[in-house]
Amino acid sequence: PETDYLAGIDACKHNLHGRILWPKGATPLTVVAVKNKLAPIWKDLDRWGVASIGKGFYEFTFSSLEDVRRVRSVASWNLNPGLLKLFAWTRDFNPRAQQNSSAQVWVRIHGLAQEYWRPNIVFAIASSLGTPLCTDSVTSKPLMERTFGHFARVLVDMDLSQTLRDKIIVERKGFAFFVEVEYENLPDFCNNCKMLGHHMGICKKLNPVDEARQDKEA
Repeated sequence: PETDYLAGIDACKHNLHGRILWPKGATPLTVVAVKNKLAPIWKDLDRWGVASIGKGFYEFTFSSLEDVRRVRSVASWNLNPGLLKLFAWTRDFNPRAQQNSSAQVWVRIHGLAQEYWRPNIVFAIASSLGTPLCTDSVTSKPLMERTFGHFARVLVDMDLSQTLRDKIIVERKGFAFFVEVEYENLPDFCNNCKMLGHHMGICKKLNPVDEARQDKEA
């Protein structure tokens, strides 16, 4: 009944959707583990809950609009491992219907002097490309232990529907310079349907005749 649906909408007025970005090789946490990770970080909030809704998405329920605003004021929450990104709740949200244009890509930053190889600096540079997740073991080594300095390497969650940049400007007080970026093993991405897994040359939406022919031959 419509009245029940409207009551359901009202019950979700302090909800948010979220997705956790896991570094490659990390074992995803259970919902209970996610809540235990967030509990000390969100200790000042009133009662809240979280449910897994599939395809890596979660739904969060909060007690007040103020709490919603507080958690959304932070771009991402570090679960170590994993980064939680929250976004606005919408009606009729179907995790299976979400188009995924994001991928985790290792990025090489060329032309960055050793004094800049500090986690916060590397992350600040990489944030121009997406959400930085971690640096590799070589980049994160202390200066005295580092034997390789050709490029810094950082894992970034990137939206491949956006234009890929080949240079980033680095600025500090009274000085600025460009660094070059190189992407490792970019996955196939279709600029037509904005999805991962294939390129435009074999997009079924652009080549329906070829698809029909293949079905007949099968």
